[in-house]
Amino acid sequence: MKPRNKFEKAVLEQSKHLRPITKQQSKWAFRECIDHFTYRLPKGRTTCIDCGHSWVMNKQRETCTCPHCRAKLQVKETYERKLQQKQYFTLLTTCGEFQVLRMFLLIVGMEKGYKAQTSIIEIGQYWWNMQGRKAVVAIQRVLGHYVDTFSYYSPMAIRNDNEAYQHIAYSPIYPKFKVTDILRRNGFKDNFYGIVPTQLIPVLLTDSRVETLLKAGSTDHLRYFLGNKRTFEELWQ
Repeated sequence: MKPRNKFEKAVLEQSKHLRPITKQQSKWAFRECIDHFTYRLPKGRTTCIDCGHSWVMNKQRETCTCPHCRAKLQVKETYERKLQQKQYFTLLTTCGEFQVLRMFLLIVGMEKGYKAQTSIIEIGQYWWNMQGRKAVVAIQRVLGHYVDTFSYYSPMAIRNDNEAYQHIAYSPIYPKFKVTDILRRNGFKDNFYGIVPTQLIPVLLTDSRVETLLKAGSTDHLRYFLGNKRTFEELWQ
C-alpha cells in the first residue's frame, strides 16, 4: 500500500535506514526463543541437535549439557532425525525521531549429526512518532489457515494494522532496548511489566495518567487500567 500522507511517507523513508539484525541478537533469538534437544537412542547413543555432537549417555535423564557446545538440552528418547522450529521475536529500537518495534520470524532446521541452520525473516515494524501516532511497515499478509500467513517475498510497505501483526507483537523481546528520550522522560525504565509494547508505548506518549502511574511504581494498577479503560476513566478523578 502506498503512503497516504506525509507521516507515512516519512516512516517508510526512515525504514530504509534500519540496520540489519546483529549476530548478538541472532544468537539470543536462537538460544532463548526455541527449545533445545538432544536425541537419545534406547542403547544410549545421544546426539545434540544444536551442534551435531554425539556421545553415549548410559542413563536416561530429563536434561543434560552438551559436552561440546555446552548447550543446556532437554533429553528426548526417539528415533527421529530431523526437527524444524519457528518462533517470532521482537526488538525495540529507534530510527530518527521514531520509536520502532521490529518483528522477526526465526526458522531453525535441525538434523542429527549436523549443526543447526537458522534463517531470520523480518515480518514488520510498528512505528510511533513523539505524539504517539502509529504506522505499520511490513510484508504482506495473505489468506490462509492461520492468522500469521505471510507472503515472505513481498516488499516492506505501509500496511493496515491487523491481528496478525498484533499477535506477533506479543512475542519474546530482545532484552537490550534502544528508546527515545521522550519515552525515558515519561518514565520508561527498560521494563514493560507484562504489558505488550504496542499497548504501553502509545499511551505513555499520549496519556499523562499512564506516566504518573509508571513513575509512581503502580504497575499493577497500570496493567489493570489498560485492560479496563472504562473503569480507568471512572476512577481517575
